Amino acid sequence: MQVKANLQVVGAKAFKGDVEGKHYDSTTLFVLMDVSERSGTAIGQNVVEMKFGTSDELAKLKALPFPVQAELALNLTTKGYEVEGFRALSPAKPQ
Repeated sequence: MQVKANLQVVGAKAFKGDVEGKHYDSTTLFVLMDVSERSGTAIGQNVVEMKFGTSDELAKLKALPFPVQAELALNLTTKGYEVEGFRALSPAKPQ
């Protein structure tokens, strides 16, 4: 299922290489989200890591003024959120 959401992206990292014979090539976004308050043991916000394509995506993000508000096209899967699209909206608003 794909949805769009305006979220604050606070950073990103890329990795390309081999670990124990397995090849990895990815970019990870660090996205600020509200924590669930259902249990009564957490309040506020935390960062969620979301995969966003290959390591090539990081080069496209380097010129952005992090943190940044962005419209993310998210694919919701059994493994969590996968970012399919990223459109910067503006520098992030202070929290």
